[in-house]
Amino acid sequence: MNKIIIDNEKSLLVTSDGNLSFKTDESSKFLNVQNLNVKISSDTDLIIECTGNGDIKFDIYINVLEGVKANIYELKKDAVYKSQYKYYLEKDSYLNVQRVISSTSINDMTIINLNGDNAKVDYNLKTVCKSFEKYNYLVYHNARKTSSNIINNGVNILEGELEFNVSSFVPNDIKKCYVNQESRIINMTDNLCIIKPNLFIDEEDVIASHSALIGTFSSFEIFYLMSRGISKKESDRLLTKGFLMKGISYHKDDLKEIIDKYWR
Repeated sequence: MNKIIIDNEKSLLVTSDGNLSFKTDESSKFLNVQNLNVKISSDTDLIIECTGNGDIKFDIYINVLEGVKANIYELKKDAVYKSQYKYYLEKDSYLNVQRVISSTSINDMTIINLNGDNAKVDYNLKTVCKSFEKYNYLVYHNARKTSSNIINNGVNILEGELEFNVSSFVPNDIKKCYVNQESRIINMTDNLCIIKPNLFIDEEDVIASHSALIGTFSSFEIFYLMSRGISKKESDRLLTKGFLMKGISYHKDDLKEIIDKYWR
């Protein structure tokens, strides 16, 4: 198990099992941007925890070497974030990313490069959006038999404006790939939320799909719970919990605490 802490002033590897290397780039400090390079050389888990106040800016580059299986569990809270992630997956590698977000504001870019045959990524993001949050994704299938499964779930409250932009690319002759996007926003406000799913597929021998949904919880679900004596607010809390907790295995207690904070 490995753990990286990112705050206003530094990025620090506080726990390491020796299965990854970690470097920071001092030259980026004059721009007030933290630059992290992570190379994962053996099967392992990595926890990333981001917290603080004010503005936090960072770029993180994560390389998953051939045949390696890795899990990344991220918790991002409180601050205003501007962040960029670049993932590079080599042949037969597997990466599982789980992100739990409750920030003041965020502008986020994620670039995933599936560079080796049979590379696979499962990506799961959960957020409670209270102000402005924008997530952009570019997923490149650069080798055959690669797989991407990108799932974004958000609940929009208070002054929130939430946006998911997901673009997946499969060039000609990159065969037998699996491409999936699932984005859903539960909008509990009258504010604008946006989902833009894009599939750029230039090869026929590919399985590709996407779904995009913005709305509220079903009136039938609310009616069912309230008919059992559960209040409207508690019904919203239970449905929010069920919606956001699915697919999260590590930061469950943190996510539950975030939900309970806004649905007491």
